[in-house]
Amino acid sequence: MKKIFNSLLFFGLLIVLNGCYKVHHNFMVKGIWYIDGVEIDGGSVNQMGSILDHYEDGNGLYKVYMLENGLLRGEYYTYDTLNYFITGQWELLDHDLIYLKADQYIDGTFQIEVVNSKKVILNTEQNNVTFFNIGDVKSVIRLSRD
Repeated sequence: MKKIFNSLLFFGLLIVLNGCYKVHHNFMVKGIWYIDGVEIDGGSVNQMGSILDHYEDGNGLYKVYMLENGLLRGEYYTYDTLNYFITGQWELLDHDLIYLKADQYIDGTFQIEVVNSKKVILNTEQNNVTFFNIGDVKSVIRLSRD
């Protein structure tokens, strides 16, 4: 009887610890992030200036809000004015994997590389870019937070 109780206690503890781990990592992902760079198809050139109007000359800023229940909101600003916003979704699949879907440039499962507490690099071999029917491409997204 004691063996069964100890086994149940051990498995219960594992479930609780696993749940705490997922809650902690979800907490780390949620909040406001800034997209600092987007590299497509294995290149090292930041495509933000090519994709977004007035990004370079208008002091462009792309904010991403990782909200509750897997909701994502992206906001693009130039000249301190909101140009447009999008809604999308996110899901933390594992401690180092996140699924993102937002407008026509991001749709894929990304590997998370934590640079430090304020910078993260997301990369994938298959980001489905629907803009001009580009399709699946390698992508790197560089994010930061305050």
